Amino acid sequence: QRQMCIRDRLYYGRQISMSELRPGDLIFFSTYEPGASHCGIYLGDGKFIHAGTSTGVVVADAFTGYWGERYYGACRVL
Repeated sequence: QRQMCIRDRLYYGRQISMSELRPGDLIFFSTYEPGASHCGIYLGDGKFIHAGTSTGVVVADAFTGYWGERYYGACRVL
């Protein structure tokens, strides 16, 4: 079985707008290359959880600072 890459995950679910986000939705960021290259799980109140190479698993602000500048899109897995 093929492991799903980040781009596959974005298109696997139903793409949603930022205003539709609910806890549990997947959110994507464009980091080291154009397009979706990093993924996290939306927690609500503008926060998401993700695993960073240098930080491990952390909760961060999704729409401000570093991540806000790199927000790419979101999906809800059906």
